[in-house]
Amino acid sequence: MAKRIALHQLVEKIQSGKLTPQEARDYFLVEPNAHRPFDFNTYINTDNVDVRNLEALARDADQLVRHIPAAPAARKKKAVRRRVTPRPIVAEGDSWFRLPQIFPFPNTCIDYLQQLGYAITNLAHWGDTLDQMLLAGQFWPYIDGGDDLLLFSAGGNDIIGNGGLATFLNMFDVDHTKPSDAPYYVKQGFFDNLEAVVSNLELGLIRPMAARHANKKIIMHGYDYAIPRPQGEWLGSPMQSQGLDPTFNAGLCQAIVRLMIDAYNVRLKALASKYKDLFIYLDLRGTIGKAEWYDELHGNDAAARKIAAKFAKAIDAATVTTLQKSVARVYLPSRAAA
Repeated sequence: MAKRIALHQLVEKIQSGKLTPQEARDYFLVEPNAHRPFDFNTYINTDNVDVRNLEALARDADQLVRHIPAAPAARKKKAVRRRVTPRPIVAEGDSWFRLPQIFPFPNTCIDYLQQLGYAITNLAHWGDTLDQMLLAGQFWPYIDGGDDLLLFSAGGNDIIGNGGLATFLNMFDVDHTKPSDAPYYVKQGFFDNLEAVVSNLELGLIRPMAARHANKKIIMHGYDYAIPRPQGEWLGSPMQSQGLDPTFNAGLCQAIVRLMIDAYNVRLKALASKYKDLFIYLDLRGTIGKAEWYDELHGNDAAARKIAAKFAKAIDAATVTTLQKSVARVYLPSRAAA
């Protein structure tokens, strides 16, 4: 049984980095936020923490949980020497880049990239929307200050309606039960919203990056084919409210999500073609095996390692290109003069 402590003692443990994984499980409670995809509600476990006069904080412990460091085992893992010397990188994103550091949540690809020795400052936070990231702009000081790469994970919340997935779906129809019928169920409102999200990404991130730092790069992924689950907080339940039950129509429900994920990836690929010297799109479709999903929207540790490997390859290639351009800027003028 956990030792009951005062709130100030819990804060001290977090600030000093002495909170153990077991203590995190004892002192915090985390559950999916059914009203917002890729997000979690975090609470202080008042059975084990004295929060007298601070009950409001106990009901919303997000500010405390976000400062819990990675598990000690992850921090102590020996870094692997890379062929290309890592350069400063900043990561901004949602729960695909950072999950609450409380068991049993898996590591993310950023956790594994950091273990591999990549110098990444991770600003991501579960539940953040694209609008929130762009409005806060926390990554700009890092880019302006010298970081060469921005790893970006965003849009998942936005494209499935920030908890309003059901509004994008037509009601179940017994004449449309095959996976090939998926287009019947996706309303035009989904595509209208998708275009707004992609436009926001282009106008709020890519063009400003081009104007401020044309020589720096953004690496952004599209999501993989998530699998709706019966009573699932983020996909399954909204689908069931429209009569699309993953229990009885698993293939159809998966096809609908597949259509949505494909639509987003296609638009990210188009942006990469339009801004090929600046914006790198990472296609992760088919990366996560069916048995490698931790929940409806997040892969497990094995999946995170595979995603990290794909990011590592893209980072190494982008870093080589950046180094080559830097060398060219230094030496080409003197050669021309000669």
